[in-house]
Amino acid sequence: MYRKRDPQSLLFETSNLLPAEKRVRLERTWAEVYREQALRLVKEEPFAPLFDPSNGRPNAPVQVVVSVLILKEMFDLTDDEALEQLEFSLLWQHALRLTPEDAHLCQKTLHNFRARLIEHDGARRAFEEVTNGILETLGTRLNRQRLDSTHILSNFAVLTRLGLFCETLRVALAALRGAHPKLFARVPQALRERYLRGDGTETRYRDAKSDKARRRLEVCARDVYRVLLICRGKSAAKLEEIVQLQRLFDDQCEVVEDGREPGDDDDDAGQGSAPVAVKEPKQISSASLQTPHDPDATYSGHKGKGYEVQIAETCHVDNAVEIITHVDVTPSCGSDAAATLPVLEDLARRDLQPEELVADTSYGSAKNAVEAAKLGTELVSPVGGAAAADVVVDPSPARPLTPGDFKVDARLETPAVCPAGQEATSQLPATRGANKVELRFDVQKCATCPLASRCPVKVSGGDAVLRVDLERANLEQRRRAEARGELRPRYGIRAGIEATNSELKRRHGLGKLRVRGLARVKLAVYFKALACNVKRMLQALLGQSTQPALAVA
Repeated sequence: MYRKRDPQSLLFETSNLLPAEKRVRLERTWAEVYREQALRLVKEEPFAPLFDPSNGRPNAPVQVVVSVLILKEMFDLTDDEALEQLEFSLLWQHALRLTPEDAHLCQKTLHNFRARLIEHDGARRAFEEVTNGILETLGTRLNRQRLDSTHILSNFAVLTRLGLFCETLRVALAALRGAHPKLFARVPQALRERYLRGDGTETRYRDAKSDKARRRLEVCARDVYRVLLICRGKSAAKLEEIVQLQRLFDDQCEVVEDGREPGDDDDDAGQGSAPVAVKEPKQISSASLQTPHDPDATYSGHKGKGYEVQIAETCHVDNAVEIITHVDVTPSCGSDAAATLPVLEDLARRDLQPEELVADTSYGSAKNAVEAAKLGTELVSPVGGAAAADVVVDPSPARPLTPGDFKVDARLETPAVCPAGQEATSQLPATRGANKVELRFDVQKCATCPLASRCPVKVSGGDAVLRVDLERANLEQRRRAEARGELRPRYGIRAGIEATNSELKRRHGLGKLRVRGLARVKLAVYFKALACNVKRMLQALLGQSTQPALAVA
């Protein structure tokens, strides 16, 4: 049952019993700033829907539980370590406005609250609500932000291809033994013993030298087929572990007409042929199963197995500290280019949209730049890829003009302007093709224009008409800006976000999480980013930029 925390000050807080000298020292620590500035930002009302309004035991104070989750990630602690700090640390109790008697949470309370957060998308809400309060408290300027991604791992072992087959088979066989023992008994004993010991642990079948690994991989592929054949059409086929086994088969194997009979020296000799062949590595999708323990993890040829985290933060010289404004988890196999617009749309939804977004080449496609402009943001990014190579930059002042020389508002809210300064009399989206605009100018002014001989505008039906491909025009403009050296001073600030990536990984444990599964990974990422923001606010308000004053007491 939801119960709001009583705001009344407590008479018997430990801090009230301290000598005056120690009390003064306590008020100079991070705990005092958290108590006075951060605690009030954790609003309880948004979390009320997580609880039954009338039934059940009254909840632990939401403000305390959320704060424990924030401080846990701020100091990169385990659950047990965080709960121990809550029980015995004077700093934590002072920060959360607790008496020693009230400074207690059980592990189950923390677990259940996180489960509710996952179910109701509460971690994202907590990040947004508290971050908005931090931005307001610090008066952070938002008009310039930067965007980058970083690769993370959830709590799973990185497996070889043979190891992936063996572990997925072990997990599937263990689940089959527990849920459908009669069906499990139909699996040949030799097959079972290759992957599963009697106590449920793994065998060492995956530990093969390179010259034997390929043969064992083929044996595993046939074994996967045999297990799936036994489960086909049965309720066992709906077991999550068997579903993952089917996914492994679809990802890594293909059915062939003539299955090879196992040789006498194969480990599955005498168990019959199976119409299965192992795919070549190049045939396997990067979205394929990487581990049965975290089916949401995918693969990137550049960064490896795991997830990507998209991070946007402020980057203005007037800010005391920079604050993370957006964070999200995306597949490792995905492209950063696909993340640009969702980031901007999310920032716009929260009224945090920047005038400039600085990002690296992978985010800066022409399409993204045009779509960002439609949202009111200039995407500052180098031009790369084959499309950029098609743009020829002619530095000559007498060169023929192109649509890239015209100033066109992607939102069509202000009139387009030609290089001679003439405004378009009309501008409409072209009838064919996305991000294409048809401009019309006063034909009489065009006839007497000194740039007429170089202008791409054509007279058609008594009008001077120019059809502009906004994406190509954007490429031309950005390429010319690069050639003139205008991009470098604007783009240089992007490198600062690498320090944020490093800070999140080294100080807050983002690089290797203690959880697995997309839902839990997202929750951990939101709270780690929020903890980083809270820490930066505390440092700014304490007038310092070093970590020691935030050390756990």
